[in-house]
Order: sequence, then structure tokens, then C-alpha cells
Amino acid sequence: MSIPFTRTVLIWMSVLSFCAVGQEAGKGSSAGVIGRFDRVEIRVFREDDLATRGRLAGDGSIRMPLIGAVKLLGLTTEEAATAIAAKLRDGYLVDPQVSVSIEGRVRRSVTVLGQAQNPGVFELEEYRPFTVVEAIGMAGGATRIANTRRITLKRVGRKVLTFDLDDITSGRVPDIPLMDGDVLSIPESLF
Repeated sequence: MSIPFTRTVLIWMSVLSFCAVGQEAGKGSSAGVIGRFDRVEIRVFREDDLATRGRLAGDGSIRMPLIGAVKLLGLTTEEAATAIAAKLRDGYLVDPQVSVSIEGRVRRSVTVLGQAQNPGVFELEEYRPFTVVEAIGMAGGATRIANTRRITLKRVGRKVLTFDLDDITSGRVPDIPLMDGDVLSIPESLF
């Protein structure tokens, strides 16, 4: 009678242990695209001294032991794990097993400046694409004195893009997808 009881207790202990691990893993960590200033956790299987936790720096990188700064901004957690494993494989470990998870997200946002009815900073939904037309719409549209033919889009680390809003709204050119940190500026018309 004690053998089945012991087996039952062990099975239930295993189930409870598994559930507790699942709850802890899902508590605040997630997969997905790593955004600017997100807090990440990096683990290397059987290499506890390489475990790294922290917020991304302004340039989208995080510092790790042995390999230094690793740029993670815009990568999925899987792509980040692959990139880190490649760096560790390059002279440090034979076959590193890396996992990356996002522990805390900083909300994504775009800024609309200048001749918009309600200029300001607008939050983006986490996994939903967001475009120029939507951002200008959220800002209440362009004012009556706006020059919608010379709107600029400034993106960190890239050249400033100037475009004509009328070309987008008429369908002559496709709408421009926005990224976290983008700044739209609507100038005033001189005439």
C-alpha cells in the first residue's frame, strides 16, 4: 500500500513543481521583438557566470562577460540568442546554448511635432504595425497652415526622410510603417 502512495506523492510533487516553474517563467518574462530600453535576461546553459540581466543601453546593446557589448535592439529573442551564441562560439565556447527573454518592456512611442492639431508623444501598441497616417490621425490631423508636402520622419541612426502626405493618402505611394522612437515633423506652409 505504501508503494502506490509514494508513487502518487512523487507524481503530484512533480506536477506541482512543473506548474511553479511555469508560473515563475511566465511571471514577467516574454518572447518577441526587443525594444529600445527593454530589460532582458540572458542565460547560457551550464555557464552561470555568463548570465546577464539588465536594461538595454541607449544604442540598443547590453554588455556581457567575455564578448562585451551585443546589439539586441530590433531582434526577436530567438535572433538575439543566435547572435549571442555565434559571438560565444567565436573563441570562447564550443556549443553554447543561449536563451534570451524580455523581463520588462518600455512602451513604444512616436512623436508628432509641428503643425498638427494636437502634437505630442503617442504610445504604440506592442505588436501592432503603426503607420505615418495613423500617427498624424492620432495627433488630430494637420492644421490648416501645415505644409503636408514636406513632412519629415527622423529615425534614430538613419537619414531624415521627407515625404508628401498627399502621395500616401491618395495611394500613389505606400504608407510608411513607424518604429519606436520615430519623430514626425509637420512644417508650416510659407504661403
